[in-house]
Amino acid sequence: MPGLSIIIINYKSWSVLEKCIKSIWSQKTNSIEIIIIDNNSNDNQIINFKKKYNKCKWIINKRNIGFAKACNQGAKVGKYDHYIFLNPDTVLEKNCLIKLKSKIDNYPESILSISQEDSRRNKKFPYGHFLSIKTFNGVSRSIFRFLNCENRLKDNKKPWIETDWVSGSFLCISRKNFNNLNGWDEDYWMYYEDMDLCKRAKNIGLKVILINSISCTHHHGKSSRINLETTVKTKTHLIKSGILFIDKHYNGIYQKFLKFMFISSKIFYLLLLYPFSKQKRLILNNLIFNFRVEEF
Repeated sequence: MPGLSIIIINYKSWSVLEKCIKSIWSQKTNSIEIIIIDNNSNDNQIINFKKKYNKCKWIINKRNIGFAKACNQGAKVGKYDHYIFLNPDTVLEKNCLIKLKSKIDNYPESILSISQEDSRRNKKFPYGHFLSIKTFNGVSRSIFRFLNCENRLKDNKKPWIETDWVSGSFLCISRKNFNNLNGWDEDYWMYYEDMDLCKRAKNIGLKVILINSISCTHHHGKSSRINLETTVKTKTHLIKSGILFIDKHYNGIYQKFLKFMFISSKIFYLLLLYPFSKQKRLILNNLIFNFRVEEF
């Protein structure tokens, strides 16, 4: 069975990170390693964690360099032929990695992910269509899925599905394919880097597969929503990265029209909630000042 280098990017997620690590080490399989990149949590907890989990490889950054760049850091020191990029707020089910290893060889030219549930055992949808004129906001996505007769609940009952992109919260790729793609695009500081990676993979003929028969629990947002300031920064980066994706993957009139529709829909939503939400007011302020949002 293939070996797995599991790469986790941490930012002040210590309580959930500990559960994540324990769920990995409890897997009854060999040939795995855990590589943890701490993106300048700067809260002095790293010392105790390094002692307690000394079997893990640790990389400590002096500043928060973003998700994509930190993932590339981890990949450079990984020793196995397959990488799993894993969020710290995930917990793997029993035998998750054994099941995954048994299926990797069935999808040699693919990016793989697995089914996810939230802490209340509700099914999540860590996949989707690429950002386009059909999917630039929630309304357009719903209409597109309706017209395509898509049913995600039925899709979740299939052993696996092929999709456009899968979430970077659990993303498995071979070292060979990762290197052929030149890794994660470090122009993305946060968000859309997973969609970008899958888009580039599709462009060179790779498939993107979500395996429903394997699952993990994902306590979403434990790093990105720890307080109002952090939430505002992450939500601003979400919009900024969406525009970056459009700039990188489209051109001409289509690109200009899609960018206009994407930005307009975001501004309309923020204006609608502006009187009632301090968070939305702060995000809109960041947009007006040309995304002048500091890193964490």
